[in-house]
Parts: sequence; structure tokens; C-alpha cells
Amino acid sequence: MTTPASSSDQFAPVPDGRYLDVDGVRTFYIDRGEGDVIVLLHGSSLGIDGYITWFRTIEHLSARFRVISFDQIGFGRTDVPEDGQYLNRLERLEHASRFLQLLGVEHATIVGHSEGGFMATYLALENPELVTRLVVVTSGGVSPTLGGSADNEWMEASNSAYDYAGQSMTEDHFIATSAYLKRAEDPSYEAVLRENFRLAQTSGQTPMMLNLPAEETDPRLYVSLQEKHVLPRLAELHLPVLLIWASDDPTVPVARGAKLMELIPQADMHVFNRAGHMVMHDRAEDFATLLAKWCR
Repeated sequence: MTTPASSSDQFAPVPDGRYLDVDGVRTFYIDRGEGDVIVLLHGSSLGIDGYITWFRTIEHLSARFRVISFDQIGFGRTDVPEDGQYLNRLERLEHASRFLQLLGVEHATIVGHSEGGFMATYLALENPELVTRLVVVTSGGVSPTLGGSADNEWMEASNSAYDYAGQSMTEDHFIATSAYLKRAEDPSYEAVLRENFRLAQTSGQTPMMLNLPAEETDPRLYVSLQEKHVLPRLAELHLPVLLIWASDDPTVPVARGAKLMELIPQADMHVFNRAGHMVMHDRAEDFATLLAKWCR
């Protein structure tokens, strides 16, 4: 069953959405517009959820499509696992798949950002009847490594970007260390990020993110999931695939996206200049326009 969440305008800290019980996990989601379905999957980081990742994309696309974004288990307004332990991007797929099933989604374009890119790709491999088109957005969670010392730079950048212990000392410090807000002054994004920081403190997400296993914090161990479960199977993808990358994302350089493209039979790649990891905010209108045209 669904229950309403608090609502306000699209740029306020509390998004307009609803809750769905997914096998006992109270799951927050946004479902707007009519037409062909686009499902947006967020990545993983302290304070990240569906709304902060996609609020501008949802606003642009919902005039032409039915756009669905939900908070994965352990993120945003969705329940943290009962034992308080982090579920990795493979483990979160059970909740994601069940959510889409309960919502009655039978066919959709699946768009995954960052770790959501792994999840979207795995869904396309396991449920080809569900995923009609696949979009992967600047995703280190699914991209191959470059090999040898060529990986040192992005691994060092990742260690810095995901230093949750250092970033979470205070709310103001958390805001000051936001990679996106260092690039652009964005009061709407900052308001949502501040609310998400407070929410993480009360929901149990902060201690969960501060207690990650080594497989989530060591980049050389982190890539084992895609190397085992996704990369060897990419030749099985027989659907349109779009890779959207950012020129200025040190954690997922364009070279990794290009190497991913080489492994997917029907993949095209678009690189946005003057954009970082949150490319959907850096280049919001251009990003949404590209996505809308490609989905049509």
C-alpha cells in the first residue's frame, strides 16, 4: 500500500512523494508525469538519495514521461536495514526489483548514476523484459579499471571524495566539503543537502556509512563486484545503451567510460564538458534534453 509523504514545491528540502511498503521496508518514492516510464536510480554516499540526485531531471522529464525515483534501502527517507549494516549495490537490487514489481512497472528506461549505474546494468542483464533502454551516468560502480598505475589517480580521488568520517564532523563542514558545491553556488541543492545531512543523523544512515566494510572503502577491492557480476556479461546486452560522462570527474575519468563503452555492443557515449560527478546538476537542462531526445 502507498501512503503520502509531506509535500511542497520541487526545490524545497522535503520532496513531494509517497511511501510504499516493500516487504516491510518503508520506501520513499517520487512518481510524476505520464507516458513511457523512466526509472532513475541514485548512487551511494552520505546524504545522497533519489531527490537530491534527480530533482532537476524529474522536473524536466515529467512533462513528457512518467518519471519514477525512489530512495534505495538505507538512503534518504527509506528505512535503514534492521541490523544497521550497509547493503552493497548488488545486495540493494533485491529491494529495487521488488519495489518496481509492486509499483507495477513492466517496461522502462532505467537510468543509473554512479552506483546506480551498476544496478541499472545488472537489472538489464537479469530482466531484459523490464529494461527497454539503459542509461549509465558517470559510474565508477560499473566501469572497468584502466590497469596498473593508470588507476592510481582516480583511486586517490575516490578516497578523498568518500571520506565520510572527515566530512561528517559538522553540518557546515559537510556542506563545505561537497564536491558539487565547490564547483557551483547552488542554494536549492545546498538546502536539500543540509536537510539530508540532518536526516542521516536521525535515520541511522550516518553510523551505517561510518562502518563500511573494506570492500566499500578500498577502491582496489571495490571494483570486484563489477568484475565478477557485470563486466564479463556485457556482451549479453542487446538493447540501446547510452553512457553519459563528465569531463571533470576525477573519481570516474572519461577513459573508464570509454573502456566500458567498448564492452557493450550497442553503446553510445556522450561526454559533457564543464561538468563533474553530479552532471545532472552541472548541466541540468542539457542533460535532461539529451535524455528526453534519446528516450523518444
